[in-house]
Order: sequence, then C-alpha cells, then structure tokens
Amino acid sequence: MNYDQRIHVIIGEFAKLIAGYAVPKHLSTRAAEEEEARNICRMINQKFPNDATEDQIRGTMDRALLKLKETHTSRTWPTAADISKAISKSMLREVKGIVKSGPFTPDVASINAKRIKAGEPVAQTYITNQSNVQAMLDTGLITSQDLQPYKNYLSFHGID
Repeated sequence: MNYDQRIHVIIGEFAKLIAGYAVPKHLSTRAAEEEEARNICRMINQKFPNDATEDQIRGTMDRALLKLKETHTSRTWPTAADISKAISKSMLREVKGIVKSGPFTPDVASINAKRIKAGEPVAQTYITNQSNVQAMLDTGLITSQDLQPYKNYLSFHGID
C-alpha cells in the first residue's frame, strides 16, 4: 500500500472516529477544521509501520474508536494526543512488530509515475523501456496519454 492509499484509508477511518463529536470552537473556519484533520491523519499515519495492511489499519482504528468512546468525556473532537494514545493502545502485537528488514527502498515506479502525470522530468528508461512502461500501465499508475508528451519529445529529437 502506498502513501496515498494509506492516507485515504486513514482519512475514512478518522471521519468515523470523529463522527458524532462537535468541531472544537477554536476551529472556526472550514479551512482550519480541514487543516487540523489533515495534520491528525498525518500523525496517525506515522503510528503505523510501513508494511501495515489496510485491514490492520482499519482494525486498529476501530478499536481506537471504542477506546475513545469509553474514555473521552467531552462532546468535541478528541485531542490529537488522546487519539494517539488510543491508537497506540489499540495496536495488536503483530502490527507493532512489523519491521522491514534492510534499508528503506522507495517505490520508484510510483514515484516516476507521479512525475510523468505532473509532466516533470523522468529518466528516459521510464519512457522507452517497454517493461517499465508496461508495469506502470498494468498497475494503473499512468495511462498511454500521460506518456504521449514524452514520446513526442523523444521522436522530435530522433531518440528511439
């Protein structure tokens, strides 16, 4: 699961977690409310190991929701600290124990696909190497239309 997928899952679970609570008064605008929610979701994301699955995240968040319902006494959103404590207490041993061995290895296909979608420079092999291109197409990271400006550029300069 990549970062965007994790954040999407966490945002959905966070929405369930705060449902039924009033927005704190200090978050007087919709923008302030969204910024606070975004920051809390980023904090929640950091609580989970890189290899946590969607089911593990959902299960932990569901248990955290129950812990907060049991302990939170205010009618407004729980604080980020309260949410953090509830999540930490709700993590199962196997979620806490996930440790990726070896150094961090980024998902280069996903990174380059985002660059292609944004029209940013990428290594030529991500345009000309058929296995790289096919892998990104097969996983839905890019479309053939996303590649067209790059192919036009290479064709204009006589590069195969």
